[in-house]
Amino acid sequence: MSLRSRLFAGISATVLVSLVVTVVAGALLTRRSLEHASIKALERQVELVLAQRQANPGRGTEQDLGQFLATDEQRLAIVTPAQAELLLPEDGATRLRTSGEASGSVDVRGKRFLYAAKQNADEAIVLLRPASRAAADWTPFAVGLGVAGLVGAALAAIVALLLSRAVARPIARVSDASRALAAGEQPEPLRPSGPREVAALATSFDHLSAELARTQQAEQAFLLSVSHELKTPLTAIRGHAEALQDGVLEPAGAGTVIEREARRLERLVGDLLDLARLRRRSFSIRSEQVDLGEVAVSAFERHETVARSFGVGLHAMVEPDALATADPDRVLQALSNLVENALRSTPVGGAVRIIAASGRLEVVDDGPGIAEDDLPRAFDRFYLYDKLRAERRVGTGLGLAIVRELVEAMGGSVAAQSEPAVGSRFTIVLPLPAGMPVPTSERRPAFVRVVRS
Repeated sequence: MSLRSRLFAGISATVLVSLVVTVVAGALLTRRSLEHASIKALERQVELVLAQRQANPGRGTEQDLGQFLATDEQRLAIVTPAQAELLLPEDGATRLRTSGEASGSVDVRGKRFLYAAKQNADEAIVLLRPASRAAADWTPFAVGLGVAGLVGAALAAIVALLLSRAVARPIARVSDASRALAAGEQPEPLRPSGPREVAALATSFDHLSAELARTQQAEQAFLLSVSHELKTPLTAIRGHAEALQDGVLEPAGAGTVIEREARRLERLVGDLLDLARLRRRSFSIRSEQVDLGEVAVSAFERHETVARSFGVGLHAMVEPDALATADPDRVLQALSNLVENALRSTPVGGAVRIIAASGRLEVVDDGPGIAEDDLPRAFDRFYLYDKLRAERRVGTGLGLAIVRELVEAMGGSVAAQSEPAVGSRFTIVLPLPAGMPVPTSERRPAFVRVVRS
């Protein structure tokens, strides 16, 4: 049985029982009131008869004693007080004897009568009326109560139907949305309606659905990011392995690079395992003092082979005391993404420069540049990919977004400057170690180390 049917049945039954009780109680009270009114009418008639007899003292009262007048509706008896007491029930006879008047109901030969009696000197006047006549008087009221009860029952059924629909419909919508969510679909937001508790249920479900969608999007974005980042160490390992096979590099140097990239690969795989265990949905970050010069040289060594294959010059320029507080692996990861993008967009014969300074890393290229209107959204996922893929070589559209995510997680910031047909400059700014003075912009850079491919 559905919730709507149960609500309809429960509300209808409750209202119907209430109506039946109300109609029955109303009928009993109405009948009692009518009987009381009939008795009062009999009392007034008895008083009138007695007043008439007192107003005509010339008539022989003794000759009238024992008279019993009857009509279809009433019985009038003029009898002695003793005879009257025989006609009346015990309580009525007692009241007539003590107070001179009595009224109520009495059974005569199995038939119920309403009566009123009044005693005056040596005579008593008793007026009786069949109770069935009083019952006939309240029949229209009973019919009216019955009709009102039926109308009330019909209205109650309509109200029960509307209430059950008002309660059950929002719950049914939540149920349908839950099934859609379980099937992997994204249900439309529910409009909170109905009782407060039901509206709160819809609001809670919308919140749950939105949070689940955000969680799924975060997990998907993180998975895409890690998958994208896996390519960089794999490419470096493959490039140095091929150079080792071709005899271009010394085994010791190539082995060092391969071992370092393998460790970074391990960390990325660890990120994927953490995602699978739902422990986090973003990259883990350490905080320590980092020599950005060493990071710049590592990025140079990682991409030197690729730059040579692209016909692009790659340079690393390091200023003195190029320190920062960050995660060295994540800094290299972010810098590598910038270098990859620069190498990909720089034409043959151009150059890409990696500059390391205190709390700052820059990647400058001789590529075609980026339009000024696109710079504010350069670090958004897939934005430049969608804008530029028809014009130049592009990656997956995730690299710059990952750079911003990593740098901001380390407490830094990113910026992009570009001039079409001249080139672009991407800057990573990281926190300085505690106590280290902030470098001024007026000083001229003094590179202590320059590496060229």
